[in-house]
Amino acid sequence: MCSLFLLGFRLLSYSLFLWIILSWIQVSNDHPIGQVKMILDRFYGRLLEPIRSRIGPLRIGMAGIDLSPIVLILGINFLQPIILRFVC
Repeated sequence: MCSLFLLGFRLLSYSLFLWIILSWIQVSNDHPIGQVKMILDRFYGRLLEPIRSRIGPLRIGMAGIDLSPIVLILGINFLQPIILRFVC
């Protein structure tokens, strides 16, 4: 049971990093990578929306840096040992 939760947390973390990298790349939605990007956009869009509503982008000149994925990564890393302690 513990290994299943660890696998889930790893999958969540790795797919979040993949989504971050794919957000920098412009790919058409017809391309297989574009389809993966659309799926990850929908999934992580729902997870990040509450964080984005509380934490705005960091403004540097004319550009803005979205800090919500960093907050989600920290939240996952914070909650993982707590959840695993209760489950395992």
